[in-house]
Amino acid sequence: MIESITICSSSKFYDTAQRAEEAFRRFGFTVYTPRYDWNEQLVQVGESDKIWLTHEFLAKITKSDAVFVVANGGYTGASVCVEVGYAFGQKKTVLFSEPPAEFALRALMDAVVPVDSIDDSVRWIGQATAAKRSDAVGNDE
Repeated sequence: MIESITICSSSKFYDTAQRAEEAFRRFGFTVYTPRYDWNEQLVQVGESDKIWLTHEFLAKITKSDAVFVVANGGYTGASVCVEVGYAFGQKKTVLFSEPPAEFALRALMDAVVPVDSIDDSVRWIGQATAAKRSDAVGNDE
């Protein structure tokens, strides 16, 4: 069951990410978000900052049961691709707001949940996808 979720998003879509955050919080989820104050559309992010932000964000994913990827128009960006791969490797549930344009990401996706359709039923997607993954790739735990 999903109790906590990290929202992954290109800084281009922080407005959508904030709408998703509000929806998840409304249903009682613990929500971890990108650092909205480091919006690369508004501030210059250097290499050392990006390294620090990446490590900080991966720690949020580690604490979560799932990730929710804001993929407006199917776009994710390089950093979000890394985050999705990390989450999948950590056996987290991977949800997208729209089907990703990148086919490799579709292979890691558990479900598409449009932002306007976020509700309490998201909690149960984690159980269904865990069972599906075990059947598809074998349970090596």
